[in-house]
Amino acid sequence: MPSIKIPWAAWRAPETLELKLPDSWDISVCRMNGNSEINNEKIKESILNPIGTERISELAKGKENVVIVVDDMTRTTPIYKIMPYILSELEEANIDRSKITILLAIGAHKPMNRHDCILKLGKDVVDTINIENHHPYENLVELGESKMGTPIHINKTYYEADLKISIGGVIPHPLAGFGGGAKIVLPGVSGIKTLEANHSAAMRGIGAGIGRMTKVREDIEEIADKVGLDFSVNVILTEEGNIGAITSGHFRDAHRRAMEIGKEFYNTEVTLDNDVAFFNLYPEDSELSQAIKGFNFLMTAPSKMLKRKGTIVLMSSSYEGRGYHSLTGQTGSRIYTNIGDNVVWRAFVKRRDVLLFSPNISKYDLYHFFPKSVKLFGKLDTLVQELEKMHGNELRAAIFPCSIQLA
Repeated sequence: MPSIKIPWAAWRAPETLELKLPDSWDISVCRMNGNSEINNEKIKESILNPIGTERISELAKGKENVVIVVDDMTRTTPIYKIMPYILSELEEANIDRSKITILLAIGAHKPMNRHDCILKLGKDVVDTINIENHHPYENLVELGESKMGTPIHINKTYYEADLKISIGGVIPHPLAGFGGGAKIVLPGVSGIKTLEANHSAAMRGIGAGIGRMTKVREDIEEIADKVGLDFSVNVILTEEGNIGAITSGHFRDAHRRAMEIGKEFYNTEVTLDNDVAFFNLYPEDSELSQAIKGFNFLMTAPSKMLKRKGTIVLMSSSYEGRGYHSLTGQTGSRIYTNIGDNVVWRAFVKRRDVLLFSPNISKYDLYHFFPKSVKLFGKLDTLVQELEKMHGNELRAAIFPCSIQLA
């Protein structure tokens, strides 16, 4: 049996999942173009040579308080590798750590605890700087509406800061094209009404799309203009969740450059006419609520990548189980729906069979998000048996090692 290792269980590294598949299968492992990690010197060089704005040490002169906003545990952005250079720049401007707040841009996700923060930020930062979780229902200021009609409710701590710095991963996103940049503001530190308007507009088909500029991204950036974002650090991630490239500076200019890099870095050459496509959900595989990201690749893939009666296999560690999303993931939340009722399912899954492999969820977790037609497997050998029952023992399969790939 050929053995294929794929990344597994974000933030539980070093972990990989070993796939042992039958010799009779015709298997293609479709990896994205970029997968090399840059060194610390390249990170420092980006911070000290920003695009479209001054250095942090210049922007920080005379400022009384600083907020550094960072993405949460659903992204593998290694903030601890970047933070020393940010703090060094602030120290050069005589900004003491007592004047800094690190704001965790959880949007509608679950709050981060101390253990999460140590993994993400490093113990020195956790022990010496004030850290706060954003709250989508409280501590908000209301600032009117965007041109699209999105109500602007923003975290008060963020809004009142004299200097606003962000660090986030730039990965493909079905609504905003890519993460990173101003997306750290919306949804990262926005109120629930702002999140609802932003998400529901895209779900109605208003300017969404993967890997490109979208109307949703334009709305996000208009709001960032209004509430402020002084310096943005944007990270392109490798398959294993390391830093493959980085851009820094003005939240538009630096992000546009990151998008250019990302389109090439995440691009993947695919095989065609597969009976089965395995979509690994790493780095968004800590909880099942992120599992819809498994369909991102289908939105950009050639139509002949998977046969009309082919099978989609989603793979997620989901070591935190069902997970949490107060806007879309909880029973009774504002725009909670089953994925089977989503336009993505109707447009890209169609009548294909969908199987989900995870050793850490129950059927109740599965059907909270997915239709009853989806089958759950907790063991790889039983999954293999099921696929051979469906397609024979000489099937053609493509494996996509992570969820951030683009076709």
